[in-house]
Amino acid sequence: MLSDKIRGIRIIQGMSQSQLARRSGHAVSTIHGIENGDNKNPSFKTICDIAKVLEIPLNELYQEALSKKVVNANQRP
Repeated sequence: MLSDKIRGIRIIQGMSQSQLARRSGHAVSTIHGIENGDNKNPSFKTICDIAKVLEIPLNELYQEALSKKVVNANQRP
C-alpha cells in the first residue's frame, strides 16, 4: 500500500513524520493520516511533495496500487 511504502522509506531514511512534514510543506497530521490510512486519497501534489523529499520516483510509490487496479479491472465481467 501507498501508506506502507511512504512509512517504510521514511523510516529507512531515519526521518520522523515531523521532519517529512516540514520538508514537504505539509502538516504533520497530513503525513500521519496518509501513513495510518486515515487519508486514503491524498492529493497528487501532496504525494509529489513527499516523493521529492524522500527522493523516490512517483511510479515507485504508485506501482503496487496501479497493478492492483489493473488486476481488478481485468476481473470485471
